Amino acid sequence: MSTIKVNNLTAPSDNNFAIEMETGENMRVAGGMTNTHLSNFSIPSGTTSERPTSPVAGMLRFNTQTQYLEVYTGSSWSGLFMAQSGGMDGSSEANAPNSVQGLFDAGVSVDGNYYLNLDGTARKYFVPLQSQPYYIVMANYGGGANAWFSNASALSGNQLNDIGDSTPTGNFANNGTYGYYRNTGGSDYKYATVSRRGISYRYVKMRFNLYNYYSNDGVNGRNFLGISSGVGDGLTVMRNNAGEGDAQHVFTYYTAISNNDGNSCPSTAGMTPTMTAGGNNPGGFMSNRYNCFSRSGNSYTSEFVRNFTTIAGDNSGGTGPNSLTGDSWYTVDLLNNKSHDMHIVIHSDQDSGNEDTYLKRGVVLVRPA
Repeated sequence: MSTIKVNNLTAPSDNNFAIEMETGENMRVAGGMTNTHLSNFSIPSGTTSERPTSPVAGMLRFNTQTQYLEVYTGSSWSGLFMAQSGGMDGSSEANAPNSVQGLFDAGVSVDGNYYLNLDGTARKYFVPLQSQPYYIVMANYGGGANAWFSNASALSGNQLNDIGDSTPTGNFANNGTYGYYRNTGGSDYKYATVSRRGISYRYVKMRFNLYNYYSNDGVNGRNFLGISSGVGDGLTVMRNNAGEGDAQHVFTYYTAISNNDGNSCPSTAGMTPTMTAGGNNPGGFMSNRYNCFSRSGNSYTSEFVRNFTTIAGDNSGGTGPNSLTGDSWYTVDLLNNKSHDMHIVIHSDQDSGNEDTYLKRGVVLVRPA
C-alpha cells in the first residue's frame, strides 16, 4: 500500500477537478475533511440491484429506485429517509410504496387515487390522506366518497378508484331515489361481499346515509351469515369469517319508525349520534358498536325517515329523524389484525314487503396494520 502525505490534494481543471480511482480502490481520510459552503458532497447512487456486492457496515449510498438514503448495518441495507418528492409516491405500480406512510414520506399529502403494494401486489386505492389520514377506502356506495372526500369525482357511484374497480352490490335491489334495499317480504336479509383487496386491518371506520321505511321494532332479533344472537332492522358491517360466529360483527345501524315504542330505538337518543342501550337492548356481543335512529314522532306512519342531513338531490323524507347518525364517522378497533373480506348486510325481521332499510350512500374505510 502506498502512502502520500500532503497538505492539499487537488485535481487538475482539465479533469473538472475530479479525483478518479479505479474500481476496487479506496481513499481513506484519517482526519477530517471539510467542504466550503460553495461546494457539495456527492455520495454513491444506484438501484437496489446495483448495491455493492461485498458491503461493510457504515457504507452509505442513495437508492435511486426507492429514493431512500440508505446505510449498510453490517447485516442489511436500512433506509434512513426518503426524498420528499417523487420516488415511491404511488403514481404508478412501479412507484407503489408498501404503506400509507410511504406516501407521506414521498411528500404526498392530499386525498387521491394512489398505487400501494401492501401484500406483494400493487393495486390502486383511494386514499383520503388529508380527510382521513392513514385510512383506505374499502367500500363506496352511492358516491359517498365523492360527497365526503376531496379529489374524488371518479368515485361518484360505487367506484373504488379511477381505473374502474367497483364495490360489489351483491343481491341488493336499487331504488333510484332512496338507494339499495332488500325489496323482499318476511324476515330476511340481503348482502354484498366486499373484497379486502390485499389489506390487513385493525381499525374500521364507516359512515352511512340511510332511509328507513316503516320498520317498527328496530332491535328485535334477526340472524344471518353466522351471527346467531340476533340483530334487528337496519344495516350491519361485519367480517366474512362465519367460523367466528357473533365475533364477526363490526357495527350496526339500527332503524325504527317510532321513537317511543318499547321495542325500538332508545327514546333518550337525542339529536346527536348515540350508542346508548334502551328499549329491547341489543345482544351483549355488540358492546357499544351500534347506533339507532327513528322518526321524532311517537306513532307509526308509512313514510321514509332519514338519518342524515340532505345534500343537493336528496329526498328529505317524512318526519325528521331523532338522531342524525349518518352525519358522523364511527370507528371500531378490532384489537388485532384481520385479513377478511367484509359483508355489508341489510336486514329485517318484519313480515311486510314495505318495511325496509335503504342505503343511500356509504363508505367503509380500513387502516392497514
